[in-house]
Amino acid sequence: MYNKKFCTCCQDREEPSKMRVAQIVEPFKVVVKDLPEPVRAPGEVLVRMERVALCGSDLPRFSGEGYRFRGKYPLLEGQAAHECVGRVVEGGSFSPGERVLVLPPKSNGLSELLSVPEGRLVPLPEDLDPDVSVMVQPLGTVLHALKGIGDVLGKDVAVVGQGPMGLLFTATLRRLGAKRVVGVDLLGYRLKVAREVGATDVIDVSRRDPVEAFAELGGVDVAVEAAGSPEALKTCIEALRRGGLLVQFGVPKEPHVPFPLDRFLRKDLRMAGFHLASAGNPLEPYILARDYIASGWIDPSPLITHHFNLEQVQRAYETAYRKKDGVVKAMVVF
Repeated sequence: MYNKKFCTCCQDREEPSKMRVAQIVEPFKVVVKDLPEPVRAPGEVLVRMERVALCGSDLPRFSGEGYRFRGKYPLLEGQAAHECVGRVVEGGSFSPGERVLVLPPKSNGLSELLSVPEGRLVPLPEDLDPDVSVMVQPLGTVLHALKGIGDVLGKDVAVVGQGPMGLLFTATLRRLGAKRVVGVDLLGYRLKVAREVGATDVIDVSRRDPVEAFAELGGVDVAVEAAGSPEALKTCIEALRRGGLLVQFGVPKEPHVPFPLDRFLRKDLRMAGFHLASAGNPLEPYILARDYIASGWIDPSPLITHHFNLEQVQRAYETAYRKKDGVVKAMVVF
């Protein structure tokens, strides 16, 4: 009969160190639990998280509304978060304690410790605030899209949807020389932020018809759909002048959405879609974003509105999902 009291091998064995990690176990329910600390594989770097920001694309995993996640609960431990900053513990060519942007391959950043491939880390300046450092990731994705759009100097542009990504589009387009940047949203407080970061005009769709508003403005040359909704897509098509460019960036909840094809064709419009900054050199847009933020060329701090600790992650998700208390970007602080 086995008797643990007299088993010296068990007495000498140390319990593995534990860490705290969040997990979405079912729609609208997040738990925080203990797991063994990760074991670093060859070619990986162990990172201790400092900040994780919640992205709009993470929220369908929380709510269960995203078609790609239905019936797949509980999700992987640490999901869903991919905007992460931490400090190196060990591994790779990085120095221990060095601050890095973390691009977790499985969007599982809600964990005190994470072991990730070295090629998915971007070094960050030590004097760059960790809150602002997290914004390197979303800005990098926006820059990837803007590189595909091409020159906007002197053009009139609309950004439909003024969540964190839409606001970054608004700020960056203005700095790249767009003559007019029209921010469109149904939340007045986000339109105030849009003005702060560079919008020349705003349209509150809770108060007026955006189609009429764009008709009064004379239309735009480029329209960025940054909301992921059929209504926003329709607004973009109506806002565009003949021969204009529709940029699809928002992620829809369903794989198929209504598309006003007749209007699209009769206006001789063009369309381009952008999602992840993964083509070519996948780190290039993030390095550029880091340098833009570090130099002060763009300041994303007006977007950072809320902070929570890991034990409050349920509240963080609920606040971001329900757009409560004037939230734009919610941060989880480790």
